[in-house]
Amino acid sequence: MPGPLDGIRILDFTRFQQGTFGTVQLADLGADVWKIEQPGGDPGRTLGRHLSGYSSYFESLNRNKRSLGLNLKTPEGIAVVERLVTQVDILVENFRPGAMDRLGLGYNHLKTINPALIFASGSMYGPKGDRGVDPGYDNIAQATAGLMAFTTTEGDTPAGAQPGVADQTGGSMLAYAVLAALVHKLRTGEGQKVDVSLYGSLIALQGIHVARDWNDHELAPPGKSSGVFSHRALCIDSRWIAFGHLEARHFPNLAHALDLDELATDPRFATSEARGANMGALVERIDAQIIQRPAADWIAHLREADVPCTIVHTYDDIRQDPQAIANGYVHETQHPKWGPVATHGPVAQFSQSPAEIRFHAPITPGDHSTEILTEAGFTPDEIATLGAAGAVLTPPE
Repeated sequence: MPGPLDGIRILDFTRFQQGTFGTVQLADLGADVWKIEQPGGDPGRTLGRHLSGYSSYFESLNRNKRSLGLNLKTPEGIAVVERLVTQVDILVENFRPGAMDRLGLGYNHLKTINPALIFASGSMYGPKGDRGVDPGYDNIAQATAGLMAFTTTEGDTPAGAQPGVADQTGGSMLAYAVLAALVHKLRTGEGQKVDVSLYGSLIALQGIHVARDWNDHELAPPGKSSGVFSHRALCIDSRWIAFGHLEARHFPNLAHALDLDELATDPRFATSEARGANMGALVERIDAQIIQRPAADWIAHLREADVPCTIVHTYDDIRQDPQAIANGYVHETQHPKWGPVATHGPVAQFSQSPAEIRFHAPITPGDHSTEILTEAGFTPDEIATLGAAGAVLTPPE
């Protein structure tokens, strides 16, 4: 069954992570993504490489895409792009702002060729303001958007979150914006320019935290503002579990699941306000109980009481988790060059047009050059001429 974006063509100039994660999500949904790779290929091919030479980084960001090798420093290569623009619905790029204009492939030019074109850019700071033309990447985004300050360690060193969080968030936001522009195009026939920045995306990711910080209203003390209880504890088998609730009325269920029913009537813990004032004593009592049994036992008790809970998973745990496997969040396949490989699977579930990993990432830059150009109406003689001019790159025989 075709995916929900079956029939949508995307000209993809993205590289590294932010843009490529955005377009891989669209590719998983069925879009035909033509990945433009210049001589040397996407520099992301050199990242996340294993000793065998396999790049898990590149594979996870570029599956379901076809590679067209073009030399954009040649007039013939630019002319190929101008011709391809008439064949596609969407163009996505995450070069440094202004790079596409300098190539002669900016939105103002390309929209004269295809007025219905959606031209989507992934930027660092957004298109306006003094820093709009500045470059950046994940680490810079985490620093400028406050996440690095939020995660400052005890030694007062800005730590940042897991590498790639800003890129992956920005890529998701970019895909979301492209889909919104596509809906507009399908309703009106009108294309447009879209920009999604790492800076704005990471601010949005932290929305509740920045909203709390930016308002002068005094915060209610623990237990007054909400009845949330969220905790992690170590079990006797050295596994950690996470558990808790968002509403105070569920605390008796949690106490019962931990075989600590007395906590629900203890004046120190019976209400959310009391728990907030005595959180240290509460956590100490819970930790002392949980350390006495293995994680699986506690998870069974907590699930029976309908308390949100999980074992703290490692990546290896996730790969073997029946829940992740059942929903396709783990995708394992036989790669024609690297043998058995695994990546994350599509997130969204569709009853009539499922997302799907149809094929692996391009092994070599330009793997599909002849195939794509033929589908776009180029004749064999034209393709041969472009190859001889060094404008089109094809893999060696």
